[in-house]
Amino acid sequence: MSRNQKPTRTHTPKRPRRTTPANQAPRSRRQPATNHTLLAARYLWAVTTGLVIAALLFEPTMVWTIGVGVFMIANLEWLGLWLIVAGYGMSCLPVTFGLLVATGRFWFSLTHGLWTGAVYSVAGFLLLEQILGVLAPYGLH
Repeated sequence: MSRNQKPTRTHTPKRPRRTTPANQAPRSRRQPATNHTLLAARYLWAVTTGLVIAALLFEPTMVWTIGVGVFMIANLEWLGLWLIVAGYGMSCLPVTFGLLVATGRFWFSLTHGLWTGAVYSVAGFLLLEQILGVLAPYGLH
């Protein structure tokens, strides 16, 4: 062999690619399922946190402030508006905080907390009215 002549290589066949078994999905398909699982776990944690905060701290006070506020407005005492606003704020806080933990988006959690708080405060007030109606069926004397 001379210096200028290159040695000839024999053709080596390529190794076949490893294929995944039919029952196992490729990695690219498994990744979103993991992301969805983590997102669902964060939402579950946020709902649990919001419910614990609402149950332990805000619910009795929220129902009391809204009930007393409506009672004061019915008696033409306009100071009751502040109690209604405070009760509404307390009904918004657990939902807002829970969604903030779950999503990390401030404005999303605030806007959803506002309408959920409205539904929650109206439901709490109506429940209070039903309880008072059962306890005093002929009215307060």
